[in-house]
Amino acid sequence: MTNITQNKLKYIFSNNNILLDSLKFCKKNNIGDSHLEYIKLSIDTFLACRDISKGFVKFKRPLCPVTHLFPITCKSKLCPSCGYRYSMTWSENIQKHILDIEHRHVLFTVPEECRKFFFYDRSLLSKLSTAVNQVFKFVFHNISRKRKRKNKISEHSKYYFTDSDIVHYGLISVIHTFGRDLKWNPHVHAIVSLGGFNKNLEFRKMRYFNVDTIAGQWKYLLKIIENGSYPSKKIEKDARNTATKLYKENRRFFFNVGNGDINSTKGIIKYLGRYLARSPIAEYKITDITDKEVTFFFNDLANDKKKTYITMPSERFVSHILIHLPPKNFKMVNRYGFYSRHISDRLKEAIDAFRKNIAVLRYSFYQRQMYKTFGMNPFYCPVCKVKMIVWEFYHYRYPPLKKYY
Repeated sequence: MTNITQNKLKYIFSNNNILLDSLKFCKKNNIGDSHLEYIKLSIDTFLACRDISKGFVKFKRPLCPVTHLFPITCKSKLCPSCGYRYSMTWSENIQKHILDIEHRHVLFTVPEECRKFFFYDRSLLSKLSTAVNQVFKFVFHNISRKRKRKNKISEHSKYYFTDSDIVHYGLISVIHTFGRDLKWNPHVHAIVSLGGFNKNLEFRKMRYFNVDTIAGQWKYLLKIIENGSYPSKKIEKDARNTATKLYKENRRFFFNVGNGDINSTKGIIKYLGRYLARSPIAEYKITDITDKEVTFFFNDLANDKKKTYITMPSERFVSHILIHLPPKNFKMVNRYGFYSRHISDRLKEAIDAFRKNIAVLRYSFYQRQMYKTFGMNPFYCPVCKVKMIVWEFYHYRYPPLKKYY
């Protein structure tokens, strides 16, 4: 193995020949120009991450000689360090919104025959989260029972929902496109409340999910691939034929309901933190790097989580990572029901009683980690014991050096 003193992914990505071949692969495989430019920008900022020569913020006090220089981070989804920090910060911020009730983790997967169509038309990925929400809406709103009514009632009627129907539920979904082996494998992790509020805003508990109902509704993703915008008529025809074939087979689409309920706010945050803005591969899983190849391992779920090693050409490894980088401003995380950003004031009042009182943290995740590791708050002068202010700022993409005092 090559002796590497820096970040392993950075070392691999810093090889220009490998990078050029990987970008050619992306362009050849239906990644649009704007998406490709965003990938190039993400690589550029990732390689500059924490490099003082590329960017920094200087903090100091006006009458004190002590300065503190912070390297600028990339905040790219390629970066394991920035991804971890983002997921921890997001998880902390979402705590105050999570209700202190039971939740369940549900995994929705896409049949292998359908996965390529989400690669050809990436706009379909956002529709996966919408489809998951529609599945739970069907379950919580008891829509199957309503369809059997002899006297049909309009959805807009105040009599449409009964007192036993859960009108307002909570759902947080996270879209992933990568499997453990880095192959293209779109799927959705969902955290859903085991209960919610009826039309009178009274809490009703959901005892269990009918798995056959969920499996049947999840077949809606066949409609998604049928209506995709593909680069050729041949792929359009292939999508229609695949959907028709799977309809005829009446195959049960795979989804997995997690073992046991998540009974605490802390448990929910742990789950969310695990599935948020992760790099497609953790650095510790890369075991060997040569001039031409990369070796990594993953725990194979199909083989009782046995540790499996894969060696592949460096260009292919980088390509496998780049194809999972989402387009700019793509929403990986979506919130629905009483976890959505915009809910009525009446519903806010109803859910307040179910929120756990969580102490507001005075310091950021970064400050706490620095204090835990080095016994100091980096934003406070070690001599004056007073909070420092921004003195200078430099970023290689936005020169020149900016001085504030």
